[in-house]
Amino acid sequence: MPQMNEDILYCADHHFLHGGHPDRPRAGVIEWCNRPFANIDEMTEFMIEAHNAVAERGTEVYIVGDFAIGKDFKAKQKIFDKMKGRKHLIYGNHEKNDTMRLGWSSEPKFMHTVEDNGRHIALCHYAIRSWPGMYRGHYHFYGHTHGRLPSHGRSMDVGVDSWGYAPVRADDVIARMIEWNSDFETYAPERKEIIDCAENNMPPGFYLPELREDPAYEALVVRR
Repeated sequence: MPQMNEDILYCADHHFLHGGHPDRPRAGVIEWCNRPFANIDEMTEFMIEAHNAVAERGTEVYIVGDFAIGKDFKAKQKIFDKMKGRKHLIYGNHEKNDTMRLGWSSEPKFMHTVEDNGRHIALCHYAIRSWPGMYRGHYHFYGHTHGRLPSHGRSMDVGVDSWGYAPVRADDVIARMIEWNSDFETYAPERKEIIDCAENNMPPGFYLPELREDPAYEALVVRR
């Protein structure tokens, strides 16, 4: 895994170009997510300025899915070119083929683990209950749910709806995890027994977080 520049930013779910209609200028993502913009043009201008206020030309920026909507490649390219940084795409459910061709600084991926100042962060557009390295203290940043999905353990939504419509640094995301996620140190979604019948699938009331310190259990973890 390559060591990245210490200045790394994360964001997701911009939904550039999503919606807008002469009779309903707030239609689309603005209306759906109650974003504080009068129309798509105002939203686009604000988010580009917010991005460039924290990103420099050499900043590594990971966009964790749903960058833009629709088929207007020229409009996407214009927005993309205005945004500073070496941009990497972790693609989501709204990425079209032309979005993949925008000139990303690395090949777009479905999932990717970043090393950020000694911390390992699993990036995926979708929230994952059990992510790579979870039992070794690794983190998980996701998007897709536009701030509506409660976070757990060392995972957090990095979508722009949750972060003032701008990219964010890992330090700020992790600080919010510690403040918001009561199970930051204890999250362990997997149970000791194999779930192979209806009775085992019922909530047991506890999840044995001490398993993360059990050498026998650690041997079951797939190392990536």
